[in-house]
Amino acid sequence: MKKAPPYEGDEPYLYFAFADGDRSRVWKLMRLLVNRGCRVWYSVGPAGSAEELLRRQRRAGGAALTLLYLTDAACADQDIKSSVLVNQKYGRPILCLDPDGADRRLKMGLRESVPHVPLYEHTREEDLESAIIRAEGFSQDIIGEPGHIDSDGYMRTLTRTFLVLALILAVTAFVGVRYFHWFQPKIVDEVTFSDPVILAAMRRAAGGGSITEELASSVTLLSLDGIPEDWEELSELPALERIRLPQDAVTADTELPEEYIVELSGGNGK
Repeated sequence: MKKAPPYEGDEPYLYFAFADGDRSRVWKLMRLLVNRGCRVWYSVGPAGSAEELLRRQRRAGGAALTLLYLTDAACADQDIKSSVLVNQKYGRPILCLDPDGADRRLKMGLRESVPHVPLYEHTREEDLESAIIRAEGFSQDIIGEPGHIDSDGYMRTLTRTFLVLALILAVTAFVGVRYFHWFQPKIVDEVTFSDPVILAAMRRAAGGGSITEELASSVTLLSLDGIPEDWEELSELPALERIRLPQDAVTADTELPEEYIVELSGGNGK
């Protein structure tokens, strides 16, 4: 799915505060907001310099509304926590998005009176968008001309992927042969291991030893015993050529990545 750039204009805008680890889930909400016409500013990753940090603080403090995707990861992110609590201190509007029913407002340091939207109660995109737009504290001032983030191309690719995987699974179930399906890998510079499944896989690759950057850059096959919570974590392994998944992994309701080499194997992941 295409991602909208942060709004950098002077008209009233929304500050969307979320932890980096939640970004794959937040992009879907971002698309709903931008397509509705909301002016959305956000930041991703470390500031990198004191000047950028100050700029981010000014943008966060200048928002007409702070929309907070409230998870444990967000509560643990000191930059997010600081900006949100400063906005609360000065009486700036805050609206929490509750993804799972675990009310974390007190954990974040927010007052219980801060309104929140129970995302888990809405399954249709139309209902979810309406719940956010009509929530207590939502500012209509941030809505301008409707934007458009097209996810159709992504969905077409994903649909083709599942169709191919389904065909391969059917053939393999019939003849009992190992099978492969290949994608072009996505390469990035940053290396992190925050996902527990990937971390465990890297530890196995390291033979139980330390996970060094040299090891990360040399590993070409990663064998996963489970489904990662966030597929975007896979793009953070620079030299990765293949991901090995257990056969039963593709039966889960998880979106397979579209830009990675994937090797499907037997149920034991070998």
